Amino acid sequence: MAEVRVATEIRPPEPPPEASQLGFVVWLRKNLFNSAFNSVLTVVSVVGLFFGIRASLGFLLAEERLWRVIPPNATNYAVEAFPRGSLDRIWVSVGIITVLAGLSTAIWRPAGLTSWGKIVAALRGVGAAALALGFLTPSTFGPRNVIMIAGLVLVVATAVAFRALGERAKEETIPTLATVGGLLVVLLAVIWALPIASSTQVPWTIMIGVVVASYLVGRMLTRVIQPRLFKPLVAGAWILSLPVIYMTVQRAPVIPWARVVSWLPAILVLIAVGVAAIYLTTRLDRERAAIVNAVLVIASIAVWFVSMPMVFRFLVLGATTFSLAAPTFAASGRGARNFSIGWVGSAVFITYFVVMSVSSTGLESRADILGGMNLTFLLAIGGMLLSFPLGVMLALGRTSTMPVFRLMSTGYIETIRGVPLITVLFFGDKVIPRFLPPGLDFEGLVKAIFVIALFAAAYLAENLRGGLQSIPGGQREAAKALGMTTGQMTMLITLPQALRAVIPAIVGQVISLFKDTSLVAIIGLADFFRVARDIVPNQPTALGSVLENLVLAAIVYWVFTFTFSRASLRLERKLGVGTR
Repeated sequence: MAEVRVATEIRPPEPPPEASQLGFVVWLRKNLFNSAFNSVLTVVSVVGLFFGIRASLGFLLAEERLWRVIPPNATNYAVEAFPRGSLDRIWVSVGIITVLAGLSTAIWRPAGLTSWGKIVAALRGVGAAALALGFLTPSTFGPRNVIMIAGLVLVVATAVAFRALGERAKEETIPTLATVGGLLVVLLAVIWALPIASSTQVPWTIMIGVVVASYLVGRMLTRVIQPRLFKPLVAGAWILSLPVIYMTVQRAPVIPWARVVSWLPAILVLIAVGVAAIYLTTRLDRERAAIVNAVLVIASIAVWFVSMPMVFRFLVLGATTFSLAAPTFAASGRGARNFSIGWVGSAVFITYFVVMSVSSTGLESRADILGGMNLTFLLAIGGMLLSFPLGVMLALGRTSTMPVFRLMSTGYIETIRGVPLITVLFFGDKVIPRFLPPGLDFEGLVKAIFVIALFAAAYLAENLRGGLQSIPGGQREAAKALGMTTGQMTMLITLPQALRAVIPAIVGQVISLFKDTSLVAIIGLADFFRVARDIVPNQPTALGSVLENLVLAAIVYWVFTFTFSRASLRLERKLGVGTR
């Protein structure tokens, strides 16, 4: 008798059809009008949205609005009090960023392809938005008819394009970089179409050309230099670009060379001491290495009670830090060599910072040279970069089993999180200088960056603490079973996973910090928001334009924060946050 086999495999369900397969009317019926309550809610929402947008556009585009005062003040919004005769330094700064952007695109090429259907759909969305905007704007708005006609033409053209493409619209054959190149061409056309000065059109055109040229150069370099060597160089250039732009390019420092040259012998000795300490602590037994570290710790404390240049104090502190970390990260011979190279680079970096801080600016200006959006970027980026290592240390300290570190970290975090940023800014600007040694003070900008960093570090520490607590205990036990030290387990196992898990929280904090930089106006700094609120509206030709300037500020802040949010979503999808 033949054996009968019964198939027990369950056929997976077919995916639901796409909206394009269902049809627009069917999609509406399934999603918005599938019940009486949803139908009423949809109608009420559409009507409310219609009248809300129409009223907002009517208010913003009314004849009494003074939008004409914004284009002439574009430079004030960008750089505020920066000397107008030295604006070429601003363009050099932008050029550095564009070069690094082109090189980064060449190295980390956006993978994937897109289809003509997606591009045409995006253009159809633009046309529909223009058509709706023209329909909702008041009839007194001059370009209303032009906007509606352009939107209608774009909608009709995309409909014809969809019909002509047919099934080819779904084929992903267009490189993503080709789409980016097309956007750059459109951007260039928009720049020359807008009624702005040629002094702005020409530099932006040059910047777009620099991006393309640096991308092509980067592609050629990737054929000569291995990507594993090229990527760290470009990443390091991004890190160095911030101090180079703001401390050298834009300040035009007048360096006291006689004073700096007199420091060189002691600087070289301290660098050699740091290298020797790294090799000693990695080759001596634990007791002797502890003696070396103890001597360095005592020296790093004692230098603050002796009169000496600030660069020596920071170098001793840096040498001590590298010596304490060497047994964990430089146990092998190759590791000690790489760690020593890192110390030498850090020492050069420290010396550069101190030399720039004691150098006066060579630009002629009656006020602080940094202002506008340029200052906002510096406060946000600088504050976040400085807060990151401090936040990591606070998070590790709060989760530590050692009561001293845990109590100190907890006290700092709870104290900072218990007061608003505006209070901390006042404290840093008015109170902290009273505790500094006589003759030692910092500029208001420097104090603002450090205060923002200290404030953000407390919130970052709490986010990281949540990520560290989400790591299963079995991973720590496995790391200990492999013979890893506590430092190796933290830096190689738990901390990377914690950072990956809290990416949404970190991005949310970056967005919040970017907006909170507007509070520095209370200590006299002219950031982007203060320019919009106080400086531009008080000009004789712009009196009564406070509302227009604040609306512009709100739009600009929204554009940047929305961009941060979308970039975060892409990073989360790439890293698989929440899925694996």
